[in-house]
Amino acid sequence: MAIDFSGARISPHAPERALGSWIIGGNEVKPHSRPYIASIQLDGQHVCGGFLVWHKWVMTAAHCVLPRHSPSLRVVLGAHSLKHQEASQQIFSIRESIMHPHFNARTVHNDIRMLELNKSAIFTQFVKRIRLPRPNIDLSPGVVCRVLGWGDISNFGTIPTELRETKTTIVDRKICKALWVGHVNDNMLCAASLNSTLQGVCSGDSGGPLVCGGRVHGIVSFSGQRCGNRRYPDIYTRISKYISWVQDVLKRF
Repeated sequence: MAIDFSGARISPHAPERALGSWIIGGNEVKPHSRPYIASIQLDGQHVCGGFLVWHKWVMTAAHCVLPRHSPSLRVVLGAHSLKHQEASQQIFSIRESIMHPHFNARTVHNDIRMLELNKSAIFTQFVKRIRLPRPNIDLSPGVVCRVLGWGDISNFGTIPTELRETKTTIVDRKICKALWVGHVNDNMLCAASLNSTLQGVCSGDSGGPLVCGGRVHGIVSFSGQRCGNRRYPDIYTRISKYISWVQDVLKRF
């Protein structure tokens, strides 16, 4: 299985790390209507998405390349546009980066990471945490969710500055396993567009949230060769399978 952190295309039969959700077929969100969203940046450039789950904790994908204790690594909360320094933004350095101990870079299994901010986020109308799902809950096929990020909005690398999102629908895991032979397990969620329009994620904002019914149920993990291609549903880490691990991290740090 090919793994490529550069953003180059690889075979649709092998996962491409969604190093930033390309929000294909989506729209700009109302400014600050998603106050949990985080931009994870290196040298001032957005590299991955994330979301606030507690006062000083942001959840993201384990496969995001985030140099530990790098002074150039930061998390931005309260942003809508990444082009300007908005008064609503809160900027943090990272105290700890805790990757799931069983993350497998080859298979992309257990693709979840917790980032401890250097201080607690101040909850305002622009910065709020999002609720996690109940332990082990699964989503039924047909449930409509949304995924959001600052990644490219076309297959030609068109980069937006404002936060965007698109709707996506949960796909039956048995069907997903048949399409992604050998790559999908029960700790993952699959979602895709119901129509022929290219709609979903790809290279641009890994670690971003899959939000369903007011809770975050998934973390953008990997996708197919062509952004938004429903023949290869987008794959998300199924957060409900990791609640006990998350609670253990919050207790230990």
